[in-house]
Amino acid sequence: MKFKQTIPFFVALLGSAFAPASYWCIYSNGYCYATWLHQIYPYFINPFYNFSLFFLPIAIVLAFVPREIFKSWLKFVVLAIPLAVIFIVMTPVFDNSLLPFNRDDAARLAGQVFSAISLLLILWKYFSLRRNLGIRPTS
Repeated sequence: MKFKQTIPFFVALLGSAFAPASYWCIYSNGYCYATWLHQIYPYFINPFYNFSLFFLPIAIVLAFVPREIFKSWLKFVVLAIPLAVIFIVMTPVFDNSLLPFNRDDAARLAGQVFSAISLLLILWKYFSLRRNLGIRPTS
């Protein structure tokens, strides 16, 4: 386990801990009401929280996988995270249509898809690496 492999865990932990703390600050005691934290909560903090909840188990797994698997997952992340962010940002924050789909729902969906593909990629690379290490030519 390297330090670089624990960075996703700390990012997911930050996302899943900052939202409840900011929610408490905004709605319970009123210190943060009508501040910048209150203004960005529905736009950035709550979607990041919803995405982080689904990403946290994958981040825990990533802390213990071999370096080769982490590098292949990192190649996937370079493409997947910008696409997920674009999908989340393009979704309206509050939708009052017949079938409402708001930014929180988009963040949950992006987190689910990202976590499922990440888990499949990690398992595929793990079993392919294990298979390649098990087959050695005899000399």
